[in-house]
Amino acid sequence: MAGCAARAPPGSEARLSLATFLLGASVLALPLLTRAGLQGRTGLALYVAGLNALLLLLYRPPRYQIAIRACFLGFVFGCGMLLSFSQSSWSHFGWSHLVHPHSHCRIFPYTMISVP
Repeated sequence: MAGCAARAPPGSEARLSLATFLLGASVLALPLLTRAGLQGRTGLALYVAGLNALLLLLYRPPRYQIAIRACFLGFVFGCGMLLSFSQSSWSHFGWSHLVHPHSHCRIFPYTMISVP
């Protein structure tokens, strides 16, 4: 197998996924940034752009795809937490966003095992 690319050590992709999921879930700190002067959509757009830039700098294409997907799932989870504990009529929508990323995280290992 001289033409095959070297594979990452076992478990490194799982650690990468967990780390970037938590990085995306750090959107929970966004209300603290709004006190610092960033408001609503502007703060959210800058946050997402900053995360994407950070991931582009840290990872190259095969690992970047894993990182950006896990980060986005963490971002959706964090936004769901913010919505579900807010005092708005959108709180039920937030609860559904708490469940959604976990269903994808449960499906991912089974897909990786069954599809070589």
